[in-house]
Amino acid sequence: MAFLRKIRVMTVPPLTWPALAALALLLAALALSPSAAMVSLYYGKPLQGMTIALDPGHGGIDSGAHHESLLLEKEIVLEIGLQLRRLLEQGGARVMITREKDEELSKHCPDEGMARHRRDIRGRVKLINTSQAHLFISLHINSIHDPSVRGPIAFYAPGKPESKRLAGTVHDALNPLFSADAKAGQLVHQAPQESSAFFILNETEMPGILLEIAFITNPDDRALLQGKPFRKKIARAIYLGLAEYACGEEDP
Repeated sequence: MAFLRKIRVMTVPPLTWPALAALALLLAALALSPSAAMVSLYYGKPLQGMTIALDPGHGGIDSGAHHESLLLEKEIVLEIGLQLRRLLEQGGARVMITREKDEELSKHCPDEGMARHRRDIRGRVKLINTSQAHLFISLHINSIHDPSVRGPIAFYAPGKPESKRLAGTVHDALNPLFSADAKAGQLVHQAPQESSAFFILNETEMPGILLEIAFITNPDDRALLQGKPFRKKIARAIYLGLAEYACGEEDP
């Protein structure tokens, strides 16, 4: 579902004539370069009119993936989620975030006969579906026995073409942060993955993805995730992927 037409523009602040002349020469050089490619620059409010649901995974007594109990998935994804919310709101979107602090969400599904973890995930689905969002992203950090695997994976449910397109734009925006410095022997997934294994993807009513941002079990990913500046880069990359989804056209 495309919301806006893609606009390819470059905006610059007021410049003096010498600076404008220099800029003109730069643009001419880029135009003559055979390797130059058009770049989409989104400005203003490319997400105006959209409602987006963000779900930072885990929380409370559920830390999610962790490294030596010092680097916790629940804390990383919450910080990224709050940063992303700020960017999305600046881009014109209305944002519903399932949690703003370190808490689990079983209270939204008060069935005492059900295990807390099951009530937690059902609480997230309830919040997302009642938000009437156009799309949602559930944020997570991955782990695996093989420390050579790194980078993001955007999962989408089968039979949902808009979710697949959303997964593609977000994955493409985020992947360069990890693949650019990948070492020999490291695996960085180059495409999103279809999966029917996630309750949150199967039970939500709008396009959505479960985004595993990086692997906490990979030393290079782990070092990047520890830094707040890199977490901001992740939020910005996801934002650009969402803008690409909203402003782009579905592939034929």
